[in-house]
Amino acid sequence: MASFLKVLLGIGILNTAMSWADEPAKADPQPLREFHGTTTEEVTGPIPEELIKDQEAYQVAWEKLGLKESPGEVNFAHEALFLATTRGSRISLRLRDEGEGKLRVLAMATRDIRPGFRYVFGVFSKKDWQQINETPLP
Repeated sequence: MASFLKVLLGIGILNTAMSWADEPAKADPQPLREFHGTTTEEVTGPIPEELIKDQEAYQVAWEKLGLKESPGEVNFAHEALFLATTRGSRISLRLRDEGEGKLRVLAMATRDIRPGFRYVFGVFSKKDWQQINETPLP
């Protein structure tokens, strides 16, 4: 009797695995735009990865990075912005659709420390996402 149950369980797991294999893979989400750059200014204090929801916070962020002007235009009525920084030589964003309008944004950076400071701003549509990294968008 026990071996019969094992066979049924095995068939169930196999059928589930086969049905997952038949589903088409979702394409990874992408930001609408990205603004990359390097600053030579020494940034005092930590600049955490953060979600920027308005023009004032955007200006504070790029000024703290030592930039003389905005790295790019963002329409905060329809878009949100995510900032990630590193002292490593490169940085990029990895995105994961968590379903139900939730987006997970991860920053991937190299560990080799170089002079200067690297940043990336990712622009995301408020129409496509209701939450970014568990923070609701207005």
